[in-house]
Amino acid sequence: MIMDKSRNRAEEVSKDLIPGLPSDLAMECLVRVPYQFQSAMRSVCRSWRSLLSDPSFIGERRRCGKAELLLCLVQPLPPPNPASRAVGETETLLAVEEKGEKRVSCTPRFGFSVYNATISTWNHVAFPDHQIPLFCECVSVQDAGKILLIGGWDPETLQPVKDVYVLEVNGKRWRRGAPMKESRSFFACTSVGSTKVYVAGGHDDQKNALRSAEVYDVEKDEWSTIPSMAEGRDECQGFSMGTGLGGFCVLSGYATESQGRFKQDGEVYDPTTKSWSRIENVWPFADTSPRGRTVVDTRGSSSLRCFTDREFSQRQWESKDGSRKWKLDVEAIQLPTSGSSVYVGSSGGEAVVMIGGRRDSEGVMMKTKEEKDVGKWSHVNDIPFGFSTLPFSHASIYV
Repeated sequence: MIMDKSRNRAEEVSKDLIPGLPSDLAMECLVRVPYQFQSAMRSVCRSWRSLLSDPSFIGERRRCGKAELLLCLVQPLPPPNPASRAVGETETLLAVEEKGEKRVSCTPRFGFSVYNATISTWNHVAFPDHQIPLFCECVSVQDAGKILLIGGWDPETLQPVKDVYVLEVNGKRWRRGAPMKESRSFFACTSVGSTKVYVAGGHDDQKNALRSAEVYDVEKDEWSTIPSMAEGRDECQGFSMGTGLGGFCVLSGYATESQGRFKQDGEVYDPTTKSWSRIENVWPFADTSPRGRTVVDTRGSSSLRCFTDREFSQRQWESKDGSRKWKLDVEAIQLPTSGSSVYVGSSGGEAVVMIGGRRDSEGVMMKTKEEKDVGKWSHVNDIPFGFSTLPFSHASIYV
C-alpha cells in the first residue's frame, strides 16, 4: 500500500523530466543514477529538483532495486592532531575527579558519519556552523526521507538540550526542527509509523531520571506531550512494536536512586488508547545497558534480539504486557567477541555489530546470518581509522 502511494506520487511529479521521453521512461532512467550524483542532478533543472526533493523518489528507487542503504552514526571523532590545529584554536577541557586527584581531559567531539552499505564507503557529513550535540539520538523516518538528531548535551555547557536537527537525505541539507518540550539526554527514541517520532525518559540537567514522554509529527514539525510513564527511566532504549499504528516500547533503564542497575521490564505506549502498560522480563542483564545491545524486527509479531558476551541458559522466551495486546519474542544471542568494545545496531533490518578499533588499528563490522544460522557471524568489512570509534546512536535509511 505504501509503495503504491509512493508510485502514484512519483507519477505526479515526473512530468517533462527529459524532453522527448515519456515520463515513466524518464523516471526509469533517473532512479538509476547513484546517490552520490544526486546533488549535481538537483542543479540541472527545476523539475529534477522537485522530483529529487520528493520522498516518493526514494520509493521508486526501492521499487527498481536501485536504492542504496545508508547506516548513519553519531560517534565520537578521533582526537585532533595538535600539529594540525589552527593558531588560536583550543580544545574544551573537562575537569574529572579520579582517586582524590583532579585531572583534566578533553571533552569528546561528536560527528555524523555515514556508511553506504551498498557500495561499502565511509564519509563524514558536515554539520553547519557548530558541533553536533554530544550523546544525541539518531532516528530515521523512511517515508519522509529524513534523519533526525534529537536532544543530547550542549558541547560547550554539557547540559541537556531540546534541540532537533533534520537532514533531508535527498537534498543533503540540514535544518533546525521544532525543539522538544523538555531538555533530555540518554532517552528512548524511535519512529513509529510513517510520520511520528516518540521520545521518553532519559535524564534532566540534575541527572534525575525522567518519566515524561513526547511525540513529534515530522510533517507538521510539531511536538506534543503524551502521558508520562509509570517510572523514571534513564539510559533506556526505545523501539516500535508491530506495524501501522504500532506501540512505542521503552526498554529497561534505571531510576535516579539506582544508577547502573538496569530494570528487567519495559513500558509500552499505545497510541490508540493513549496509555502505558508494563511488559515484563524483556531485558535480563541487570548490570548492562540495553543501548547498543538490541535489535528489533517488527515484521509480523515483534521480535527483540538481545546481544550478550556471556553464556546464557535461556535463549528464547516470550513476553507480554498486562493488557495482552503487545507481545515480544525475545532471543539472547552471543556476541562474536567478549568485552565491552562492541556496538550492535540494525542496518536494513539486519543485525550488525561494530567492534571498535584502537588508536593504531582498524575496527571491524560483522553481521548475523539469517534464519537457522542466526547467531552465526560473517565479516562485512574493516572499518577505517577515523570511523572506528563506537557510535552512541544510529539509524539506517534507504536513499
